[in-house]
Amino acid sequence: MANLYYLSSRGKKFNLLSFESAKLQAAKFHSVKWNPEVIKRRYGSRVSRMTKDSQTFPCTFKFKGNPAKRKQQIDALIYETEWDCFHETPGKIYWNDQYIDVFLTVHDTYPDGLGLSYTTLEASFFAPYPFWIEELLITLRPSGGSTGEFAADVKGYPATRSYKYGYTYSYPYSPLATYFDVDSPLDAEFMAVCYGPANNVTFYINGHKYQVNRTLRANQVMIIDTREITPPEKRCYVIYENGTEVNCFNDRAVDSPLFTPISGGSAVINYSRGFGIDLTIFQERSAPV
Repeated sequence: MANLYYLSSRGKKFNLLSFESAKLQAAKFHSVKWNPEVIKRRYGSRVSRMTKDSQTFPCTFKFKGNPAKRKQQIDALIYETEWDCFHETPGKIYWNDQYIDVFLTVHDTYPDGLGLSYTTLEASFFAPYPFWIEELLITLRPSGGSTGEFAADVKGYPATRSYKYGYTYSYPYSPLATYFDVDSPLDAEFMAVCYGPANNVTFYINGHKYQVNRTLRANQVMIIDTREITPPEKRCYVIYENGTEVNCFNDRAVDSPLFTPISGGSAVINYSRGFGIDLTIFQERSAPV
């Protein structure tokens, strides 16, 4: 059975398969639709490109048991989803390790009375970006005798990290190259967290150069995020020791696009290993697996 839950933007978790007194009766999380744009021909047509619209997931929950208890559970879920909608900050539906950003935009309950033996909640989750994401973390430590611990005083990036992803080979890249697999039929966006000290942060993925001509001191962090949904000021910036954030988009190298995604399949990251990197890869699917 899948681990299916809603996580609000404030971090409150609701198990969608089984509330304390409710069960999910119906949902359409595996409904997929691509839209072909076609050019008409004498016989049939030719597909010029494929697109996808935002998606809606209708769900039906049936609450039984103590009327006051089931009302409290429904109110708690609706309160959190209303907060997300009002503040325009999506929650997430998780299917095991895959998630999709959503807003609960439609909901209705019936019967309305407290004296009945059950309450049905009809709800619809709206997904602005119609892909489920599973994150792959590649953690690379410096090669110069580092213990593998990064600075603890940089906001949001703790000192202790594990290094269980990726594997190294020496051919055809250097002995410092790390190979990994991108399990997605689509190009995968990524976020690279680079830890100082470092001069002119540079790394290569599948031979493509990613370079920002900015020096990082010890305990400073640079974030490179290729996702278009990320605010522009958060796509390339440095976090100083005191938590101050400084945009460094204009420091990127002009000879190689900085926000190029990674192709699905086998991949390799290669660089000097003079500094540490946490590479989070966003593997996308149309439906959870």
